[in-house]
Amino acid sequence: MKFEFFEKDVGVPYFSSGFLRQLFPDVDRSYLALQLVRWCAAGRLVCLRRGVYAFADRKGDFLPGLGNVMVGPSYLSGHWALGHYGMIPEAVWEFTSACLVAPRRRVWETPFGRFSFRQVKFFRGFERVELGEMPVLLAVAEKALLDAWYWAGGEWTVERHREMRYENLEHLNEGCLKELCAGFESPRLDRAVESFFVASMEGGRLG
Repeated sequence: MKFEFFEKDVGVPYFSSGFLRQLFPDVDRSYLALQLVRWCAAGRLVCLRRGVYAFADRKGDFLPGLGNVMVGPSYLSGHWALGHYGMIPEAVWEFTSACLVAPRRRVWETPFGRFSFRQVKFFRGFERVELGEMPVLLAVAEKALLDAWYWAGGEWTVERHREMRYENLEHLNEGCLKELCAGFESPRLDRAVESFFVASMEGGRLG
């Protein structure tokens, strides 16, 4: 199997071993595995984690979707999603994903960037969107906030919310935020939502 034909047949910037088995059902698995090892050694593929690969020289806006295939099921959330929505002023370079069961290794440093995975007990509030070249599972803005608060720990006081310097909050849906918060069944997050509304209304930035 020539690499050029393989790359053309795969057609996407990254892929899993399972995807290859479906794409090449007649190709011997051991032979295909050997080819992947050789192409990784030659620098033509990057092994992101066991069974997940990306083309080393592929350019383009495909990075956000890598987390979805590295650990599944998962969706982008937390500070990366808040940065994507323009809700926090800082640039966020780490791709953080929420998952039902966090892997033993929670952070991967790859040639494409840093990917981290955090467990969340309420696995809802995300949607499939077209982001760059690939479809991506992404938290809605309200869920991204809740996940960020959930992972951070500690009490979210009015002052702590002010320190976040939230922006572009006029598009948040108050009812959606409260409904998603109820799914966590967490008194701490209930209090976080209440103090968030106080801080946001004082700043005149919550629609």
